[in-house]
Amino acid sequence: MPKAAKLSYIESKKKGLYAKVDGWQGKLAGALTVLIMCVQPLYINWEKYNRLTWHKFIFFVIYIVCALTAVVIIWIFRVTRKPSLLPREKLSVADWAVLGFAAVTLVSAIFSPFGGETDVWAGGFERLDGAITQLLYVAVYFIVSRWYVPKKRHFMLFGISAILIAIIGILQFYGMDFLKLWPNDVPEYRAPNFYNIFFRTTLGNVDVVSAYTCAAVLLCGFLFVRMKSKWQPLWLAASAMSFWMMGVADTDSGRVGVIAATFLALPFIIETLKTLGRAAILLSSWLVVYTLQKLFYETLILKTSTASGLLPFITAAAVLLAAGLLLMHFGKERDADAPVKWKMGVILIAACLVAGLIGVEALGRRAAESDEPGGILYEAREVLHGNIQDELGTNRVYIWRNALKVFPNHPIIGSGPDTFYQAFPEEAQMRYDQNYDKAHNEYIQILICQGILGLLCYMVFLVCVLQKATPKAFGNPIIMAVLAAFTGYIVQAFFNISMPIISQMPWVFAGILSSRKVRETTPDRLE
Repeated sequence: MPKAAKLSYIESKKKGLYAKVDGWQGKLAGALTVLIMCVQPLYINWEKYNRLTWHKFIFFVIYIVCALTAVVIIWIFRVTRKPSLLPREKLSVADWAVLGFAAVTLVSAIFSPFGGETDVWAGGFERLDGAITQLLYVAVYFIVSRWYVPKKRHFMLFGISAILIAIIGILQFYGMDFLKLWPNDVPEYRAPNFYNIFFRTTLGNVDVVSAYTCAAVLLCGFLFVRMKSKWQPLWLAASAMSFWMMGVADTDSGRVGVIAATFLALPFIIETLKTLGRAAILLSSWLVVYTLQKLFYETLILKTSTASGLLPFITAAAVLLAAGLLLMHFGKERDADAPVKWKMGVILIAACLVAGLIGVEALGRRAAESDEPGGILYEAREVLHGNIQDELGTNRVYIWRNALKVFPNHPIIGSGPDTFYQAFPEEAQMRYDQNYDKAHNEYIQILICQGILGLLCYMVFLVCVLQKATPKAFGNPIIMAVLAAFTGYIVQAFFNISMPIISQMPWVFAGILSSRKVRETTPDRLE
């Protein structure tokens, strides 16, 4: 065989092998992404809310073990078929940081002083956020970041899943628990039953519902704003329904995440007049479902009607809808330069921040002067005035203060994964008639359980993911939408808990944002 022909043959074999293995890897990462984002939140077995976290954890372990088995098989194939023919991707700073986090987690579990009192590997009862869970999260990140190939159908399936989860929870809240998830059939709102108060839809704990809906509202919402697709109406409906479900959960962490991420996304929203118009329609849909939620709550639950108080929201929704339709009709798709967008976005963010602070002060003062002071605006105003009481954030400040007192006991690698209950001061337990087995702040949770080394690695990981993804978000609607969801999630995590019900999702988001294949996929090449 002539030399040139031989080289051509080798090159063709190389391309064929790469395409075959690359196809396997992409399908594996795609299937894992769909399972975590679409199936895991919906999954619920015959025991319903009884041991819900345990059953979802086992479901997660089953399919991630299958995925890791497939990874091993692919690796063996690569090794036995001339691995030099296949490209290798170098480890980024984010990769090294997450490997450091995994190493600290492993060492912390091995040397935990509470290893004899609790299972540091699986985690505490119905929390299950131990070392095994967190190491599996790291595996999810690497599979997705290395091999994930974006497909429109993945996000279409997520939109459908989000709508189903919202419908189940909304109907359940208004007395139509058709899946019989609550362990009784008492129709009265907030009947004297633990589940009726704190559990919603197929996700259970309302804090988990809040975290999920925060991500769903933002991901589907900004897919609608930025992605040109026949699935835009589906994503708009999914965002609006998830916003309604967030109101039904009635926790503030998700709302804070949505507000923060939406403000930070302003430079990407004003990319064109059409995207600005779609953003106005999205905000209008949120106001519409908020109005419906309040109206149904008052008429069906409280048996009262104060529809006149909803008139400002209805008016604002109508104005935003009209403005959005006009902008979409007359707007052009021509982009401004990225530096111009950044300048305009920063100015808009600053203006919204000032307006927000003024609004918090005015509305917070009104709440403070009422007969029963409370609510997110009241608490935000108290924080701005430096009046940080233990009761703020449903007693979260009390938990954080006492947690930080025990940090010096195990400062380097922490007390062990998911050992917050054991590390928390015994004399501080049962204050406000509650046991404290979570910090209700994922960053303080890591600080106490995996020490300063674990938190440092985790924060470096988050910063690197955000730094790499942000410049690419202008030209890539998938990165922009996932970036918004990821930002909202890590903001709400400041007030929330991590459990293997939906806490796999931010690791998938981080993997998508770090994926070379996602960054190289232009909207016109998206299948």
